[in-house]
Amino acid sequence: MEDKSLWYIRRVSADEYRELVPDRRIFFNEPAFTELNRDKADEVHYLIFMRENSARFGLIAGKTGEEMRTPFSAPYSYPVAIINESKQETIDAALEIYEDYCREQGAASIRFIFPPLFYDEHQLSGWVSALYRKQYRFENIDLNFFLDLKKLNTDEETYGQMITQKGRKALRKAEKSGLEIIRCETEEDYREAYRIIQIGHDAKGFPVHMSYEQLSDTLKLVAHDAFIVRKDGVGIVAEYLYRINDRIVQGIYTGTHPDYMDCNGMNLLTYYTIRYYGDRGYEILDKATAGKDSIPNYGLGNFKESVGCERSLKFTFRKELNA
Repeated sequence: MEDKSLWYIRRVSADEYRELVPDRRIFFNEPAFTELNRDKADEVHYLIFMRENSARFGLIAGKTGEEMRTPFSAPYSYPVAIINESKQETIDAALEIYEDYCREQGAASIRFIFPPLFYDEHQLSGWVSALYRKQYRFENIDLNFFLDLKKLNTDEETYGQMITQKGRKALRKAEKSGLEIIRCETEEDYREAYRIIQIGHDAKGFPVHMSYEQLSDTLKLVAHDAFIVRKDGVGIVAEYLYRINDRIVQGIYTGTHPDYMDCNGMNLLTYYTIRYYGDRGYEILDKATAGKDSIPNYGLGNFKESVGCERSLKFTFRKELNA
């Protein structure tokens, strides 16, 4: 175990954090995203973990009530290594002093929501190990689905052989339905995509939590795309995607108009985006979770697997500091 006396935490500003943590790895670790959402926490903490005079890790946390949360308003985030060398004992030491820091700040509990391991398996595995050994409990272990673009970005016949029979049948049907796919370019396109998604979510009883204005504010900060599938000029399927980093794209919102489910537009759009991002050098298309609070949505999960998705795990940890 590292000598804890060698470690301390510096609380810095958003601008200082940006300079001290040059590679923040994912969009949700960005100070710009944090500042956009800072009113969703009582306090925002930009933290640099120091070993003597060497900055080792960066972490953004939000204190809400008596809980310190990473993230406080995002699907996931995690501590990032500032230098390449981050041995397991340094992760363990960083967690130890972070707990001390949280107690000093009056926090009674700590929560982490990590991205699936494929985002940064080396670092995330080290943090999962450290949290488990420090008696953090698994609050949730969610199934997260992703498309391996290096494998799936191929011709349609080969792709069809790698997906399920149901997926192949749906894709063939979609291609015969006279569908057209456009990439959103204008404000009118983006609003149309949002309306389609909103209608699709409302029909299934899962309303969209972000208003169009909130989504638009976020899009100003991140490279992104939105696509619409149309039939006879009518938008029937839409998807918004963030380019999380130079390797991973994440589908943030998708939706299908309930009157056009039989057209299988999402099957066609999935294959289209596999080719679109694969041709641009991306490796992973993150299709997010299927379910809530560790309870799988079997229908949604089965659909994602039918178009080529693989499963990964997304962990949520919590610890009561005074327990």
